[in-house]
Amino acid sequence: MPPQASGKAVKKAGKAQTPARAGDKKKRKNRRKESFAIYIYKFLKQVHTDNGISSKVMSIMNSFVNDIFECIAAESSN
Repeated sequence: MPPQASGKAVKKAGKAQTPARAGDKKKRKNRRKESFAIYIYKFLKQVHTDNGISSKVMSIMNSFVNDIFECIAAESSN
C-alpha cells in the first residue's frame, strides 16, 4: 500500500525572495471612479425585484448613461 499524503501542501523549491526594504514601498492612493452603478441597481430593484445584474451589463449600462448625459450636455450648450 502506498504511503498516504498528508493534508498539507508541499512547498516547491523556487526562486528565493529578497526582503523588501522599508523605503521601497510606495503608497498608492485609491482614486474614486464615478459610476451610476448604485442608481442603476436601485432602479432595477424597483422595477424587477427578483432580477440581478452582472458586472459586464452594469458596465454597459454605465457607459450608456454617460453617453446620454454627454448628448444632453451637448444639446444644452447649443
